[in-house]
Amino acid sequence: MIDRYVRSQNYLRIVKIGTLIPLLAIVAFAACNQVTDAERPTISIDLPNENGIVTTNDGLRIVATLSDDTGLLQYKVILDGIDSENGIAADSTSSFIIVEGVPNKDKALYLDQVFPLSDTTFNGSYRIILACIDIEGNESLKDTVNFEIKNSIDNTPPVIDVGGPSSDTLTIGQGFSPFGTITDSQSLIYASIYIGKVDGSDTLHWFDFPVIQNNLVLFGPSEAWWAVDSTWAQGHYHLYCTAWDNYSGVSSSVPFHVSY
Repeated sequence: MIDRYVRSQNYLRIVKIGTLIPLLAIVAFAACNQVTDAERPTISIDLPNENGIVTTNDGLRIVATLSDDTGLLQYKVILDGIDSENGIAADSTSSFIIVEGVPNKDKALYLDQVFPLSDTTFNGSYRIILACIDIEGNESLKDTVNFEIKNSIDNTPPVIDVGGPSSDTLTIGQGFSPFGTITDSQSLIYASIYIGKVDGSDTLHWFDFPVIQNNLVLFGPSEAWWAVDSTWAQGHYHLYCTAWDNYSGVSSSVPFHVSY
């Protein structure tokens, strides 16, 4: 009896082991052949157009196509002012970041959405940045479009028409007096002038105008004469003016070189 029981238990062990080996083989084969998704999602922005103009009346319309081979999880839209191209800088309150999930984790998404813009949006250069991630966590390369925003209240910036040295290079004894105007069609609220080295290391003159009448700043014959002497370091200088109205900012540079 005991011998028969032992033989039966050994048989069961053999059967279990024999059944388990193929199962382990199947699991190992599946693990070795598991595919890891490393492909980035792709994005293509169709609107706004590169270097196009967007008005506050129409709003910011974004048209784009997003796709991925496994499925999209979410996308991010960024609106940002481009300070370096505006000279005076765009209004930071016009910037936003929006993150949205993709319904049903679809492999493709056609985005066509209009974002309203306030009539008081600062005029200037902006950019849209669009990015997305897939369900595996892969992030797309960002697609970027640069464009301009013009509001419906006043989209005409101030006009700077100010001159400086008559020669590109000045030496000791030579000089100049600023001449010309800074104007605006509606509301000139700020203007300034800077004379000095381009890198800011030597400031000869800086002045902002505390009172502006009739939307006009006039540089006439009574302006100070700036003559080069030995206290001026040699190098690259400029006469630099800035101006703002309520919705736009501009700048203007008249470069010259000091050498002796």
